[in-house]
Amino acid sequence: MGSENCCIIIEIPPPKVKRVALVKYRGVERGFKIGRGYSLGELKEAGLNKKLAEHLNIPIDPKRKSVYSENVENLKKLLEMIKELVDAKKAKPAKLVTNVQQGSS
Repeated sequence: MGSENCCIIIEIPPPKVKRVALVKYRGVERGFKIGRGYSLGELKEAGLNKKLAEHLNIPIDPKRKSVYSENVENLKKLLEMIKELVDAKKAKPAKLVTNVQQGSS
């Protein structure tokens, strides 16, 4: 179909958070896992506010307080990509396509 080329899709990188250090692992750091969303501190350091992040469909975890530099860098790269697309002269507008079926009466 011709509608495949109408929209530009940007993938939002998933946030990374540390795994919980359990007693049975004797305090050994177990690395990172994919989190529920970015913390408000990470959004603030990247130059985003909560309202704009929600508008861009960036996942937010308001309970998380930690700030990881890798997540901040991912958010900054995402903002740069969005700015480049907005500033591009040949950027195609995004279309909202809804499939409404006509009911037979």
